[in-house]
Amino acid sequence: MESHVQSVFFCIKFLMVGINAVITVAGFVLLGFGVWVKIHGDSILQILGSRAGHFLNVGYFCIAAGCCLALLGFIGCCGVIKESKLLLMLFFLVMATIFIGEISCAIVILVFQTIVATVFEEEALYLLKNNYTGYGDKNFASYGWDSVMAAFHCCGLNNYTDFIESSYQKLKGRLYPKSCCRDPVSPDCDGFDTSDTIIYSKGCFTAVTAMIKRNSAVIGGVAVGIAMIEVLAMAISLTLFINLFRIV
Repeated sequence: MESHVQSVFFCIKFLMVGINAVITVAGFVLLGFGVWVKIHGDSILQILGSRAGHFLNVGYFCIAAGCCLALLGFIGCCGVIKESKLLLMLFFLVMATIFIGEISCAIVILVFQTIVATVFEEEALYLLKNNYTGYGDKNFASYGWDSVMAAFHCCGLNNYTDFIESSYQKLKGRLYPKSCCRDPVSPDCDGFDTSDTIIYSKGCFTAVTAMIKRNSAVIGGVAVGIAMIEVLAMAISLTLFINLFRIV
């Protein structure tokens, strides 16, 4: 009976080490993304504009969160390997705090999603009108918007009228860029013919929103999976903590 309990205890420890290894790797990935955002901040601002500078703060958040996750994974591994009750309880408390914070953020996003979407739409429209200069232009903003419109088969944020009185129209004198056309190399893509057979009628905001809704099940599944891993990690750490007291 005692050998069976020890085998179960060993399996739990092994599982805990595996979970913490995943947490540590996720932390380093998040840290790397945060560093990338800070390094390429100027290029990002060329796409989003100077008014979106506050979005770059996500880089600091990712760096801080990545460091915390990597440290948390290390603490969890050390707690299991050294069978330290202090480290296991510290891991449990930090993980529980993170879990509660994630639930709180999810609730806030769900409650204020309409406000967030409205603010984003207004900001994105302002940025498109002032940053986009033309199809094939080498600046980061034009390349970014061209890529989005080509990938999602859309034109502008809402439709081609977003380019009216924009920096692009003042510079090129056309109603829309070639990236709005179904066939950018067609002679009918002249920047003036706005028929649906020539240009995409839907805006990119609608296209991206539809894509998110189509993949909502996948996004939700990933979120639930992460939550389950966190709950499992908390349950295992607490189980190990209790069993260490019993062993003593």
